[in-house]
Amino acid sequence: MTKRKKLAAVALCVLLMACMPLLLFGCSTVEEEPEEDQTYDVAIRIGCSDGMIYEFPVGEDEKHVTIPYDGMERTFWVESYNLPDHPRYGDDWFAPSGEGANVFSLSIAGDTGEVESICDKGNYCINIYADSTSTLWNERFAWLFITVE
Repeated sequence: MTKRKKLAAVALCVLLMACMPLLLFGCSTVEEEPEEDQTYDVAIRIGCSDGMIYEFPVGEDEKHVTIPYDGMERTFWVESYNLPDHPRYGDDWFAPSGEGANVFSLSIAGDTGEVESICDKGNYCINIYADSTSTLWNERFAWLFITVE
């Protein structure tokens, strides 16, 4: 081999060695936040013992419902939640575990103060709170206002 060919081969090898890390690790200059450290906005479904489901999509924090009085006692709970912007689980709804950092709180206030269920005529407010200690979602409040006539 001539001296010129050897020099070209060495230069090519040096260039390939310099470019190899870019090919293996990518050349993105934007640092992405690791998925396990990211929290997402949460959508919530509230279940009722009469079979109704009240959904609070992201961005909707308040609903008003009128129910005709029928004497039925109604209890409420967080039926499921969804993280619509999550890259892997955005289409899935999950039942809350009720323990650990990822919990919801639900309370019912009526005309006479805090109650466990809704039965009598009157105005009620169900307050749903997605706890700020969650490792999955951002803190969220939602209110379901119910009038029993």
